[in-house]
Amino acid sequence: MPFSDFLSSGNLLVLCGISLLNGVLLFFASMKFLLSLQQSGYRGKRYFKWLSSPETPYRSRLMLLSLLGFLFFLVLCTTFSSIVGEVAAAYVGFASYILFMIAYIRTESAVNAKVPLKKTRRLVRLCVSFILVAWAVTFGFMLLLDFLASLIDMKVLYLLRYSLICVMPLLTPYILFLAYLINEPLEEGIKRYYVRRAKIKLVKSGVLKIGITGSYGKTSIKEILKTILSQKYRVLATPASFNTPMGIALTVKNLDSTHDVFIAEMGARSRGDIKELAALVKPSYGVLTGINNQHMETFGSQEAIEDTKFELFENLAEGGKGFFSSDSEGAMKLWQRFEGEKYSAGIKGERNIVTAENISTGQHGMTFTLKIAGEQPVECGTVLLGRHSVSNICLAAAVAYKIGLSPEEIARGINRIQSIGHRLELVPNNRNIVIIDDSYNGNVNGVEAALEVLDTFGGRKIVLTPGLVELGKQENLANLAFGQKLAAHADVVIIIGKHNAEMLINGLTAGGMDKSNIFFAKSLNKGNAMLNEMLAPGDVVLFENDLPDNYS
Repeated sequence: MPFSDFLSSGNLLVLCGISLLNGVLLFFASMKFLLSLQQSGYRGKRYFKWLSSPETPYRSRLMLLSLLGFLFFLVLCTTFSSIVGEVAAAYVGFASYILFMIAYIRTESAVNAKVPLKKTRRLVRLCVSFILVAWAVTFGFMLLLDFLASLIDMKVLYLLRYSLICVMPLLTPYILFLAYLINEPLEEGIKRYYVRRAKIKLVKSGVLKIGITGSYGKTSIKEILKTILSQKYRVLATPASFNTPMGIALTVKNLDSTHDVFIAEMGARSRGDIKELAALVKPSYGVLTGINNQHMETFGSQEAIEDTKFELFENLAEGGKGFFSSDSEGAMKLWQRFEGEKYSAGIKGERNIVTAENISTGQHGMTFTLKIAGEQPVECGTVLLGRHSVSNICLAAAVAYKIGLSPEEIARGINRIQSIGHRLELVPNNRNIVIIDDSYNGNVNGVEAALEVLDTFGGRKIVLTPGLVELGKQENLANLAFGQKLAAHADVVIIIGKHNAEMLINGLTAGGMDKSNIFFAKSLNKGNAMLNEMLAPGDVVLFENDLPDNYS
């Protein structure tokens, strides 16, 4: 067939239509990869690390999809070519590929993500780019085969252009990355625009700015401090875990002349992250919740973690004050390093500006005496669970006191603190059981606090956990130790996912737990089903940590 025939308007229209259809199908088949890229903070290195992990199941699923589609295409083409001709048979084969793609998409969409895709404008732009790139790759590929077929006049190549579309799902994660690379200059420009505008607005507003960082407890202390300060001031705080430059910049859009205080949670996974955030906010008050080995996988060393957290205090506004948790050795290490005006607060420590005594823990909260240096002690109560929550309250109270709240105002704020979602949160239910949701608190310090809370309850104790993640080379030993601790506090353990299963089981058995009380579930849904079968009145259930979607 002459190549001029292939370039006819009718043939090009068919090629464009098929290519666009394939681009749309590949887009819907790419949802798990889109989710992973988003959860990786749109960082290509983290995305490829996840993609290359042997625990990532999606590539093998795409491989099976491509193989089945290719085989069925060949079978149908062979069967129908002698009946309806090669061209029509190729369309029949392509229809089988479409059916396999639809079946795959429906199957994958039936598995709910723990954290669904955040439908942001950036995601929409990426989706459009993905479809266009997938269309261009498909169109170019088919046109190339058309050209080769015209040179050697082989009908088999004409059929092949459709059959090889069946292997294109294997390219899905790489087409996505190519679309990401194409969009990145635009996204960087948009980010700089919003960050620059937010920085100007923060300066002009004249609000008091507070930055909070740490390996753990950032969201908890942010919510506690916001509630306490709200007794006297109008406060704007970054919502949920909006702890990136864009998250903070988008929050600043809601800042108006009625606000007195702005609180920014500052997250980091590599050097320079906090410096960038602090340069945006330029806080007058810096708060460090604590330091452990969380995100060791991306930081690489404990020294890198400490240096990154200290970036907040290196970039405070002139005369800025630093607040450090005395219940964290890592935080106090940086307290010594900071040469500006500084304060420590917590349950332990002799130099604390705020501390707590007479802590009484119950199943539905705690009472304690809050002591502020130079002030009369005040009695406080909170629905929060665990001594670590009292430590967080002390740190927040120190900031509030230095801003200008009286001990009585601080106590009123403490009494009004609400449970913080998925952080040792008591979940109401209509059964005679206690459910504690600590699924967003999966770090070494958080685990210790959760087990301490678990001990305050009677009844059989059941823990569902995938273990600890993002600890790099320390992860295996950390989960072995976690398993040993669990054996001393829990009666039954359901391990979720295979990522840390082996080390957790080894730790549980080393800690003396009978193997008959150790269960394994491939997913949280299956773990919940297993839990429902064994639950009895009086049981206490702890959900400790939850694997991100880019772990199995």
